[in-house]
Amino acid sequence: MRFGSVAFSLLTLFILSGAAPSWAETYRIATSVQKDGTAGRLIEEAALNIEQRTDGRVRFKIFHNGLLGDQLQYLQQVQRGVIDAGLVNSAALESVIPEFGVVNMPYLFRSADEYRAVMSSPLVHETLFASATRHHFAPLAFLSSDFRSIYTTVPVRDINDLKGLKLRSIPSKTYVEMLQRFGATPVLMPFGELYSGLQQGVVDGAEGGLAGLYQAKFGEVAKYVLVTEQTRLTDFVVTSLQFPQKMAPEDWAIVEEEFRHVSLKSVDFAEANEAETVALAKEEMGVHFIQVDKAPFIKAVQPMYRETLQDPKQGVILEAIFRAAGRDIPQ
Repeated sequence: MRFGSVAFSLLTLFILSGAAPSWAETYRIATSVQKDGTAGRLIEEAALNIEQRTDGRVRFKIFHNGLLGDQLQYLQQVQRGVIDAGLVNSAALESVIPEFGVVNMPYLFRSADEYRAVMSSPLVHETLFASATRHHFAPLAFLSSDFRSIYTTVPVRDINDLKGLKLRSIPSKTYVEMLQRFGATPVLMPFGELYSGLQQGVVDGAEGGLAGLYQAKFGEVAKYVLVTEQTRLTDFVVTSLQFPQKMAPEDWAIVEEEFRHVSLKSVDFAEANEAETVALAKEEMGVHFIQVDKAPFIKAVQPMYRETLQDPKQGVILEAIFRAAGRDIPQ
């Protein structure tokens, strides 16, 4: 009886101390982003809320800034179950599963509300992630960036001024083709080399999120922005197939709920962040923002839609997206 009383007292003391229970598990999440960026902050928020709601039974150790490799490297570790989860954008996923190129298509989304509706649609999830299981990973959440546009070191006014310009592109077949159809010459370049590339004239500009003008200081050398708003790159939190089985069902339900919450929050979060950074780029860096007629840009990429519809797998996803958005597919 005395031993039981001592054990009970020690357990009570342990719980009251606020320490994590001995049966707590720590899971690993890999990202290639900064901790204080939009995606980094939202993942940290989800992890903290999950730890609190599970009374410390589920904890995450988050490796930011590519500490566990680049996105494709740690995606392979997720597929093998070595890493529990990773942040992988739609461009990287496109290189593994071509069907993901559909969500990278230019002018697929017209507003933040439309994007939110599509990315939350069960029909889109079902079609978009149909092949994920075959590739040994599963979706958990999406984290939105804001609309992407084009910024340059030389004066530009419309689509005609892009002809012959060397623009940095992310390594995505869809993005490369899009820039080519805009008349530009795509140049594949790591994000970390873009500032020096702009400064040294290796590229004349880039296609990207406008928050980078201030946060990554691109606005110090790229003073002209065509507000084309052609794409909205999506970061996906993906997990190993084993991950949900590592915890109790009620804890997994909390994990899903918290990541669903930050998914929806990311849309407004990204828009607010861009509005703030664009204002700073104007005021402190003297960046010029040119509102353009988007019609010539939209017309230039129409053949991409016809090609996508002809692909059996991609066509199904494209149709699901437009159905969720309540729109007709452009012909």
